[in-house]
Amino acid sequence: MTAQLDDSHRAGIGSSTKRQTRIRKLLNKLGLILFGVLVGAGAAEFGLRIIGFSYPQFYALDASLGYSLRPNIEGWYRKEGASYVRINSDGLRDREHSKSKPPDTIRLAVIGDSYTEAMHVEMDQTFWRVAETNLPNCPDLGGKKIEVINFGVSGYGTAQEFLMLHQRVWQYSPDVVLLAVTTNNDVTDNYSKRRRPIMCVDQLPAVW
Repeated sequence: MTAQLDDSHRAGIGSSTKRQTRIRKLLNKLGLILFGVLVGAGAAEFGLRIIGFSYPQFYALDASLGYSLRPNIEGWYRKEGASYVRINSDGLRDREHSKSKPPDTIRLAVIGDSYTEAMHVEMDQTFWRVAETNLPNCPDLGGKKIEVINFGVSGYGTAQEFLMLHQRVWQYSPDVVLLAVTTNNDVTDNYSKRRRPIMCVDQLPAVW
């Protein structure tokens, strides 16, 4: 009887050992697979970064505006055309601007939607940058400097642009505020379900 129990005990131990060995081998294989996937994904991302290929998320949720441009992000925008976009530290598709207006300067603020944001072209090709470059040639301005600040955000209607004016634009003390209106959708964007001020994450403007 004792011998039978010993044999049964050894058989149980052997079976348990084999099971543990199989589990260990399976875990090792899964670990190698996971490691390979991570290495491959890392190599792919590194390669894409080397060639300048990226899909940054330029927009973030905003408590009052619904969504806004994410500060200090940059990358390629490829939805329409292709341009390298930089968002400044205040969340504007523009170069850096100080809140205080420089002396002998006429400061213009431009509010609008995607036509003003203009991610589909390089910054020096946008209408507001062209205006900033050419307006100083106007003799009626008395030789004053011109500074144009872009507050455009894709998909904004006039309601969000009104909020932008009060929450962001006035902080820069502009002399002139230019509202760029797109007549076919700016008003309807105010009450459209897709463009309502409070938006879901999956309703942020697409970037690719």
